[in-house]
Amino acid sequence: MKLWRALFSGLLITTTAYVHASSLLSGNSGWLFPGFAALFIISAALIFIIRGNRKLKALVIAGQRVALMQQNRGRVLSMIVEQAPLQKVLDALVEGAEHMDPSARCTVLLLDEQGILHVASAPHLPEEYNAAIDGIAAGYGVGSCGTAAYLGQRVIVEDVRVHPYWQPYQALVDIAGIRSCWSEPIKNRQGKVLGTFAIYHQEVTAPSEQDIQLISESAALAEIVIERSQAIEALKRSEERHRLLADHATDVIWTMDLNGHFTYISPSAEKLTGFTVTDLMQRQMRQLVAPESYIQVKLQMKKAAKALQNGECYPDYVGEVEQICKDGHRVWSEVKISGMYDAKGVLVGILGVNRDLTERRKIEERMRYMAQHDTLTGLPNRTLFSDRLQKALQYAVRHKKTLALMLLDLNKFKPVNDTHGHAVGDLLLQQVADRLLHTVRASDTVARIGGDEFIILLPKVEECHSAALLAEKIQHAIALPFDIHGLSIQISCSIGLACYPQDGDSDLVLSKVADQRMYQQKASLVKQALTDES
Repeated sequence: MKLWRALFSGLLITTTAYVHASSLLSGNSGWLFPGFAALFIISAALIFIIRGNRKLKALVIAGQRVALMQQNRGRVLSMIVEQAPLQKVLDALVEGAEHMDPSARCTVLLLDEQGILHVASAPHLPEEYNAAIDGIAAGYGVGSCGTAAYLGQRVIVEDVRVHPYWQPYQALVDIAGIRSCWSEPIKNRQGKVLGTFAIYHQEVTAPSEQDIQLISESAALAEIVIERSQAIEALKRSEERHRLLADHATDVIWTMDLNGHFTYISPSAEKLTGFTVTDLMQRQMRQLVAPESYIQVKLQMKKAAKALQNGECYPDYVGEVEQICKDGHRVWSEVKISGMYDAKGVLVGILGVNRDLTERRKIEERMRYMAQHDTLTGLPNRTLFSDRLQKALQYAVRHKKTLALMLLDLNKFKPVNDTHGHAVGDLLLQQVADRLLHTVRASDTVARIGGDEFIILLPKVEECHSAALLAEKIQHAIALPFDIHGLSIQISCSIGLACYPQDGDSDLVLSKVADQRMYQQKASLVKQALTDES
């Protein structure tokens, strides 16, 4: 930036001197007009370039922020899958959010059934402050977090010194050294408040669009962490209540003789499969599990037979099988198999216990979905899109097909946020995503890669011209007015198109070409707007 200012100053001095010298030598003041015209053109060009560089720098920073946010999300979800302790996972979530904004201090509070808030993670706030707010009851006007938990709504306090919610807690403000506090309620899918995620600053601070996205996505991720932890704790409590059934008595208990015939099945089997116990007792194992699962069962049987032939004990087995229910649908269950021995140590049968994995599978599937999709729009994120692009490129290379890549950026979106607020902006992004999905084919992929930027993959197109026609169709669709709760909003978009193999043979090259063409189109629109104004 200093280089451009120096260049601008040099050109200004040089041009002015040239104009002055020319007028003196010629004695003709008519030379002044071309000089001033040249000065005006050079100045305007420099201003346009400087502003363009600022915009590019902001876009690079935004891209880095999105990548960092996805990295933090992936780390937390990995810890959930590994069943790390709740405290450790929430600390990682908080530290990840603080890494996004080094000036911030974040907390997670949990709300119990009595409406009391407890500090779950606040690693960088004073212990005296954490001890003071631990055990506080949620209620209207009880700071930012207490009010957010009570109302179930986001609470933004830019200055805790003057806001009425914080007047009773000025002593705590001094202890923590804070001046602003934004709190987002953590809700489950039924809308029940589980706790709050809060961001503190030491200065009076108003949230930016990126801050709102950070606090919203952090709360959504915290909901997954807390729900998973509560499910595990509920399961542990259930197992403790039924400890008299021993380690294997978790769900459906069954026994089998050495000829492969059931000798006992617990009544809970009917709830899991729909079959009565009588029906199940008359069936063979291969009739009760999916073909793929029966292959695993047969391998276990062969392994057990070999072990017994070698004079070894019956080998224990733990695995997941897909069971066939009476109505035809399938359920996954965890099966534990071990040998049963009489008092003399002789193998007399097989003991099996099946545990329903339906809820666990749903949670795992939801975690996988969140790791690959944008929270706001439900569209694929950059990670899932990159995977699909790689596969589409491999197919195109192998079959000598054409594919197209579109990079789309919304125009005039920031004024919508500034004028109508982030809530309206979020609804607008959701409607934009819906229009894009209705404009492209079912085989195409539309992804949101951050802010107001989308990317579209057309894996199979006859020629690049067809993709260009679709781009025009998309621009027409986005240009139509949007109705946001009775508010008519009109925006537009810029699209950069790149095709394989004409524009490149790798995802990086195609993305770069599409990005360049999108900004060329955006610059053209800016230039046209300036021309229209003049």
